Amino acid sequence: MILSLNTIKKYEVKGDFNYASVTDDMISDAEEILGVGLTGKMIFVESTLEYRADELPGNLVVIENVDEWLMCLDCDTGKVVSWDFTGYIKEEYDSFDDYLMDQMNNAIENI
Repeated sequence: MILSLNTIKKYEVKGDFNYASVTDDMISDAEEILGVGLTGKMIFVESTLEYRADELPGNLVVIENVDEWLMCLDCDTGKVVSWDFTGYIKEEYDSFDDYLMDQMNNAIENI
């Protein structure tokens, strides 16, 4: 399923998507990262490094904090998994595209 730019523009509110000034160097540094905050900080890098201290496996990159668990991209498989602080890992989506589409559809349904 392809999410069109028109769909994004139809439902977008300023701040929903990235409005930070992003340089080519930042994009290069964030190749495996899914977002850059409004301040230009690479928030997923910081979160991932923070949770590595809590034994987050090295192949996981944090993409969402859901309090009791983290949604992560498994860099070995390309799948999106949930990880909790006991070390439990559960496959949630076959790909980041599937995860993103689900998140966008949920947001649209809750408008």
